[in-house]
Amino acid sequence: MCLSQPGYRNPAVRAPRFALCCRTGSTAEVKPMTGEKQFSASGVNLNYVEHGPPSAPPLVMLHGGAWRWQEYLSLIPSLGRRWHTYAVDLRGNGRSGWVPGRYRLADFADDNTEFVERLNAPVVLLGHSIGGVIALMVAARRPDTVKGLVIEDVPLTQESYRNVVDSGRAMFRLWLQLKRAAQSEQDLALALADAYRDCPGVTSAWILFFAGCLWQLDPGFFDNLLDDFEGFCAGYDCKQILSRLACPILFLRGESRLGAVMTDDDIAWLQCHCGNAHCVSIEGVGHLLHLQDQGQTPVLTAMLAFLDRI
Repeated sequence: MCLSQPGYRNPAVRAPRFALCCRTGSTAEVKPMTGEKQFSASGVNLNYVEHGPPSAPPLVMLHGGAWRWQEYLSLIPSLGRRWHTYAVDLRGNGRSGWVPGRYRLADFADDNTEFVERLNAPVVLLGHSIGGVIALMVAARRPDTVKGLVIEDVPLTQESYRNVVDSGRAMFRLWLQLKRAAQSEQDLALALADAYRDCPGVTSAWILFFAGCLWQLDPGFFDNLLDDFEGFCAGYDCKQILSRLACPILFLRGESRLGAVMTDDDIAWLQCHCGNAHCVSIEGVGHLLHLQDQGQTPVLTAMLAFLDRI
């Protein structure tokens, strides 16, 4: 899940330290959703948008949880010069369909494995947070099709994933509380603005963007995650998955003190056991990476340098 910390004054619902504020620039601006398409997969309609030369190799982009494909608005123009990008709304997010009770990692992987298969071409997957977890699972299912991975800040073990979830419970509950109380997207934006008003760096543009994401989110999106973590994570063993993958992989992480999920131990393990993995640490950002990187330069530069070698 994508993480952000509201500066809420009620200590009972104050979000954890690891999930720091989002300093966003153009990425957070709400833009018209044009050219969106629908794809039917695993009994749910998925919303997506594509951009780039029709003959270019496909790059499938998977956003973080509780967000939507517009998370990648700042990256699509640059990545779309060489790649044909497909930015997909996960089930329950954005304009994709709602499937109550079926928001497990395996469900998301089913959807996007089918999406990749329908492209009928070698693909690169780019995933942030839960989107990165899903990308890894899809690659493990279709190693013959996935020729490269860009993974932004994912937990490498179920234990670290559980720690992230447990630390974020109050925050997720707060999001849902505000969503259920709001009568409109505008009401939700006002409530978020109040909840985040003591959090430095949160802009009005980001508030509007996240309000739109949260307004479209299925309220049951977090049920599997919070109430049945073992079932939610079934099938995800990152280290086992990596042992089966031969394609080049770029791992991006921010600073732990700013909320990054990946640890120094994770990076050390990757460098020791995963010869096809390249790890890049980005200074000045936390878990949100390209959403916190106002100029998008360090994150985008690392992505482009990696993709140019594929």
